Amino acid sequence: MGSLGLSQQAFASNVPAGGRKIILVYNYGGWDPTRVFAAEFDNRAVDMERSAEVAQVGSLHFVDHAERPSVREFFTRFGGESVFLNGVLVPSVAHENCLKLSLTGTSADGAADWPALIAGDRIQAHALPHIVVGGPSFPGDHGAAVTRAGASGQLEGLLSGDILDWSETSVRAPSSREEDVMDDYLARRAGAAVMGAGSDREAELLAGYESSLERSRTLKGLLNVIEWNGGSDLTAQAGTAISALSMGLSRCATLNFSYHSWDTHALNDLYQSRNFERLFNGLVDLMDTLHATPGTEGGSLAEETVVVVMSEMGRTPRLNEGEGKDHWPYTSVMMVGPGLTGGRVVGGFDDYYYGRMVDMASGEVSDAGVELGCENVGATLLKLCGVDPEEAHPGVAALDGILT
Repeated sequence: MGSLGLSQQAFASNVPAGGRKIILVYNYGGWDPTRVFAAEFDNRAVDMERSAEVAQVGSLHFVDHAERPSVREFFTRFGGESVFLNGVLVPSVAHENCLKLSLTGTSADGAADWPALIAGDRIQAHALPHIVVGGPSFPGDHGAAVTRAGASGQLEGLLSGDILDWSETSVRAPSSREEDVMDDYLARRAGAAVMGAGSDREAELLAGYESSLERSRTLKGLLNVIEWNGGSDLTAQAGTAISALSMGLSRCATLNFSYHSWDTHALNDLYQSRNFERLFNGLVDLMDTLHATPGTEGGSLAEETVVVVMSEMGRTPRLNEGEGKDHWPYTSVMMVGPGLTGGRVVGGFDDYYYGRMVDMASGEVSDAGVELGCENVGATLLKLCGVDPEEAHPGVAALDGILT
């Protein structure tokens, strides 16, 4: 087992829960936790990777391999800020079902995902409360809080007016002077309508419209300040997200990582290894930028932002005939950032590679504990960001043992 020095310990952040931000990095297709997060070398039910070994940074154990230097670099530098949740149950083995379950904790229609709930809690404070630069989104009834940047520059085209040229119907775009006049007119009309509202409900709706107008003017002023189209590259997507968070435009951002498919029914070791190396290379860049970027609360953005890295499912413990691994309902989630008792592994896998029971108050494995489900992960994120999880998921416990 290798033991690595820790060059950066977990930091103490004074940012209150209500001021924390979220960057969600989603890895669709189903990753294999035993290639990074779950060091199951002593588990006879699990086919581990040849030439891999356990490495340790402080109290954090991970799977190390010569072909994944970025994984080693990440945990050497940021392991003190990181928590692994191993053995998380996502109760399905179908991609789309697991996608929704992992992000909302339920299969119910209309359920909102964790970033939408967090962003919607303080929707008036941000012009783009939850920006989806890439990846999945389930806005539910928080659709007003969620904006998708668009893989082809849709948001940028909307702000610039270039989106008018995409229509088959010829439309003349207003000049900048004409647009300013229209904006001023709409703002005056909205303000007057709020003052003359005939009921509290009407006043509330009109105030929301007035606020939307103000936010639209803010965004148009930032058209050439932020690179709105992050594309498919994780580092580029992170740049868009970090700009939006650091300027106070957004509280939450969702990114998507896709290199080779994570759905490795064949050649699992080859493609999982390549994916994890590329993923962690991008995560190193993301964390470096967070630590170097001023936040909105006086410190660095890293002191305000929790990075959540997840996939919708795991993979079977055994390799199949094609040297691949099939779908498995137990997976791992990684969280990095403030408000967490970093440098630890929570949960785990039993002798059959099922998730172990966890005491929610301490975060320790316990036969008297409960099964760690995707809904518990979501409740923990909500509580971490000052949102009452009981309102979204009554009776679902947060994992208090990982919260500071």
